[in-house]
Amino acid sequence: MNKYQIKFLKKSIQDLDQLNVFISETYKAPLTAKRYTEGILSSIRSLSIYAESIPISTRKSIISKYGDNIRRVNYKKHAIIYTVKNNIIVIRRIIIASLIK
Repeated sequence: MNKYQIKFLKKSIQDLDQLNVFISETYKAPLTAKRYTEGILSSIRSLSIYAESIPISTRKSIISKYGDNIRRVNYKKHAIIYTVKNNIIVIRRIIIASLIK
């Protein structure tokens, strides 16, 4: 069983931070924001065991925006966009899943 390292692109960290602030400030729910972002991070950590079992996306909208070999896993209403190369998972974006056409 492969064990992958996880690396975050700067934009994915910004996505997570913005999501945390949005939930905290818009809904006045800092505890909910913390739990939600921790859930996303937990999903990302679990990728370290099965990252390559998720198929590479064939959606043209995803490929044109993020390049080849893009994979996607969802956490509730958010999509975690990532690539895998040489046992390294690169988290590229964390976005609202419904924005992906």
